[in-house]
Order: sequence, then C-alpha cells, then structure tokens
Amino acid sequence: MRITAVLGATGGIGSAVVAKMIAAGDFVYLLDHASAEAQASTLLNEWPEQSAFIACDLTQPASIEAAFTRIAAHGAGLDACINAAGVIRRGRFVEVTAEALGEMLTINVSGAYQALQAAARLMMAGDGGRIVIVASAHGLRTTSERSAYAMCKGAMLALTRALAAELGPHGILVNAVAPGPVSVGMQDTASESRRRWQAATPLGRVAEAGEVAQAVAFLAGAENTFVSGETLVVDGGANVSM
Repeated sequence: MRITAVLGATGGIGSAVVAKMIAAGDFVYLLDHASAEAQASTLLNEWPEQSAFIACDLTQPASIEAAFTRIAAHGAGLDACINAAGVIRRGRFVEVTAEALGEMLTINVSGAYQALQAAARLMMAGDGGRIVIVASAHGLRTTSERSAYAMCKGAMLALTRALAAELGPHGILVNAVAPGPVSVGMQDTASESRRRWQAATPLGRVAEAGEVAQAVAFLAGAENTFVSGETLVVDGGANVSM
C-alpha cells in the first residue's frame, strides 16, 4: 500500500485530494492544524484502515518536524506528499499589513518549504516518491488586491521547478497544480475577481474540488513515471482566452 501525506487535508481541495488518494488505495495521513481534526472525522470514520490525522501547524517548525517524525515512526516510508495548505489575505498593495504579509509567507511559502523538506528526506531514504504542490493560477496571471498571494504562489511554482531538478536524481518527481477559482475555494463567491475569472473561462464556470483533485491524484500517483517540473493549470481554459 502506498503512503501519502496531504497538508491542508481538511480544506476544500485538500479533502477532495484525500478522498481521491484513498479511493486509489493509498494510506493517507491527513496533516492539518489540530483544531481541524473534527472536520476530518467523516473521512477518518469512513476509512479507518486507510487514514490517520496528524496535527501539523505550518507556522511552527517543531510541529512540522513532529508530524513527519510520526510518519517515519510507522516504518512504511512515504510515497507521495501533497501540499494543499494555504491562506489568502486580500488587500491593496499599499495597504497590506506586515502581519498579513508575514502570515501568508509563513504558511504559503516557508512552512510549506519546511514540510516538503521533511517529506523529501523520507522519500530519499526509500525509493523516491511524488511531490505535488497545489499552487494557484494567481501565480501565473492575477488581478488587483492579490499581490502577496500571487507572490507566494509564484514562489511555489519556482520551487516546483527547482525541486524537480534537484530531487529527480533521487527518484522524486515534483509537479504543481494551479487551479483557477474553485467552488469550495478561499475566494469569495461574490467577488469581482471571481466573476472576471469565470467570465474568461470558455467553460463558463468555476472548477469543482474533485476536478482539481483528479489532476493532483494523477501527478501524485504511481502511474506518473515521467512528468516532473511541470505546472498543470486547471482553470477551464481561462489562461488561453483572449
């Protein structure tokens, strides 16, 4: 049985990813803030032999280390790690506070970086693995009042390429998925940004979480043997619309 860890496992996309990986036969560690354990109960109760919750706070390096130490202690290694954790704080560039900027950088970039370091160490000790970063189409093209978020997601897309180059010799494939608006995402359903994205999408709608999870599951699965360093945009074609 493959072993998968999902960061941000109780979020809209994260929980859909967990369900996809369990359906594929993986044992899945649900990593999220301790306060989110109750949200994970449905999946944990439905799949008690294929899932376990581990508290992991991306703002606390000690918490990250403890979470992956627990995974390592089970002795089954780690085949895939999916980072679906993230926060967004909207605001005009000149008004973004140091606190909001720091929170986004810590959770979206530095915390994720440290978690992926821990995951890579486990994979390097075994036979390699798969890393998938759930970024955002905002890392490629964006709108106003998203400067800090777009910066964070752009950084994660750059990290994807760097890790693919460095970890490839260890048998670790690294890719990113960049969704546009998602029906259960962090974006306000009534926001002007979401309206513009949807209007630019040839399919005329936003993505369902399961559609994003399907892309993640392929890149994280054993079937993916040669795709690495890529960003798969899941935005219904908005990125190619005039």
